[in-house]
Amino acid sequence: MCPPPPSTPGEVLAVTSLADQIAYRLRAEILDGKLPFGARLQHEDLAARFGVSRTPIREALRQLQALNLVELAPNRGATVRTPSRAELVEVYELRVEMEGFACALAGERACAEDLDELERTQERLTEAVTAAGSLDDSELDAAVTEANTAFHSLIHQAAGNRRLTESIEQLQSVFPRDSVWRVIAHDETALTTMNVHEHQAIAAALRARTPDTARTLMRDHVRGAGEILLAHLDEQGFWG
Repeated sequence: MCPPPPSTPGEVLAVTSLADQIAYRLRAEILDGKLPFGARLQHEDLAARFGVSRTPIREALRQLQALNLVELAPNRGATVRTPSRAELVEVYELRVEMEGFACALAGERACAEDLDELERTQERLTEAVTAAGSLDDSELDAAVTEANTAFHSLIHQAAGNRRLTESIEQLQSVFPRDSVWRVIAHDETALTTMNVHEHQAIAAALRARTPDTARTLMRDHVRGAGEILLAHLDEQGFWG
């Protein structure tokens, strides 16, 4: 098995949740190819690296397990687990169509309250993106992830098709979709285009009751996110 990269004694953590901080750091290393497939993540090593007890380490690894980035086995600790490139391509091919369809349904079925809540949620996301330069990376991750997830979830709920929503959620669970923002986190133009301008255009199409336009915009949005993520993972040699 490939060992994890050399530890840095006494890495400084911000005052937000230790488990969230550690999960963010490890997820970043996995997505950047620094922790390759099969790398072992030992509790003792991670506790020493971050200067914490095993409790936040265990919670952080559980978070990564929920994102399908590590496997946890009794008496073996955690091992980095990542999907194949072909699997991720298939996931995005399906997400493009299914999330586009959900957006079209929402364009027909969303009530005024749904649309008002969607716009309030987008305001939170815009505020988070605007504050990018003043937030710690993990704080920005939490803020963007929460608002972005809420934005898309509101559209899925407004579509009024429970099986469709469940299918989309299953696809999203294959790989942490909100890792896309981190890839472009230091590109202010790309970050604003994807998380502000594209979302605002989708919300406007829903408000205008133009389901075909809403579908097209959402399909382009999800496809673009997939292309950005795959290009980054290719560049990092993520697939080994």
